[in-house]
Amino acid sequence: MSEAPLLHYSTSTAPLQAGSPDKPTANTIDITVSSPAGQKIYCKKLEIAVPISAPEDGGAYFTENPQSSITGKWGTKSARMKIGRELGLEPDTNYYHVIFQAPPIPGFDLIDKPLTISITGDVAATPGSTLTCPTTETSGTTSGKYTPKTPQDLTWGTAKPAFYLHNFLAGAPDRPTVPRTRFNAGDEVHLTWESNGDSFHLYDGDGTVLHECRETSWTVPAGKIFSDTTFTLRASVTGGFETSYRYATITITINDPTLSELTVKGPLGVNGKLTAHDDLSVSNSLTSGRLVANGDTRLNGSLQVYGEATLDRAVTVGGRLTANDDCDVNGRLSANNDFSVSYGGTEKITTVGESGLSVEGDFRVSDHGTEKITTYGYNGLCVDGDLTVRGGIRN
Repeated sequence: MSEAPLLHYSTSTAPLQAGSPDKPTANTIDITVSSPAGQKIYCKKLEIAVPISAPEDGGAYFTENPQSSITGKWGTKSARMKIGRELGLEPDTNYYHVIFQAPPIPGFDLIDKPLTISITGDVAATPGSTLTCPTTETSGTTSGKYTPKTPQDLTWGTAKPAFYLHNFLAGAPDRPTVPRTRFNAGDEVHLTWESNGDSFHLYDGDGTVLHECRETSWTVPAGKIFSDTTFTLRASVTGGFETSYRYATITITINDPTLSELTVKGPLGVNGKLTAHDDLSVSNSLTSGRLVANGDTRLNGSLQVYGEATLDRAVTVGGRLTANDDCDVNGRLSANNDFSVSYGGTEKITTVGESGLSVEGDFRVSDHGTEKITTYGYNGLCVDGDLTVRGGIRN
């Protein structure tokens, strides 16, 4: 003759999020097991059958073997997948049979403190259906004397899942699990996100659609991103006659950006290479590791180049011009203030513009090493101030 359970069971009350079979939703069910007030109940084993395939009644189920845990010193015996008939349950439903056991230590079978069981996994269900987990205890009122009690059904209601979009992350394709936001120009950028939306649109910083998909990841191809970009991801889901949207953004920083236009009102410092494919105009001073300018270069402040300076057009500097390495100019080079070239090493100044080299202030070429000035302009070298050259002058 079957006996009624001796222990009390309470379950988490919030409804589970009812995902679909192709897009299940992560859920956790909690079960608290305790003795009735004023009673000593001893328990050797708790068995819980968790459905992992669609029940015949259309109820909720886990789409894969869930993870389980229990508080205290109780342990979990190796869980197995079993068909319903093996457990005396619905024969066409598969179950994940989880067994929790008390340790074989005197006194540990006494349920004097509540036990909390957690089972986590992805759930699929029709909203409004019920997740049912038959539970069996092997218990008694005396330690060491236990009998299996009548199984009882523990249930959880389900509801339509909330529409979500989160964890929008970027990474390298070869290391997709490592978040990063700094890349080199033209790199591939692997984007991932979590959402239960039906479809997704990815926009670049100009509002151009880069990609449309139903998957939750995409790799921006090489050769697409050359400057800092903020990606915007739009997730959409349609229910009934209405479509809902969720948005997320992520900003990618490019270490060596290519800019269509750059306006700097204060000093501009570049530690690496600065390349201008059109005119370069700076209202204040410019400091660069290496300077390549293919258009006219106009600076109202000073120009200081620590590396090589290659300029294909005319260069006009309103302030001091200092070059610590070679300075090649295919246009006119004009400095309205002092012009100095380094204080050591081997440097040269080469100009091929019509006006050659024009300096309205003092012109000094180093104090050490071997330097040379070569001008091919009609006016050659024109200096309104002092001219000091430690090396040679060639025209």
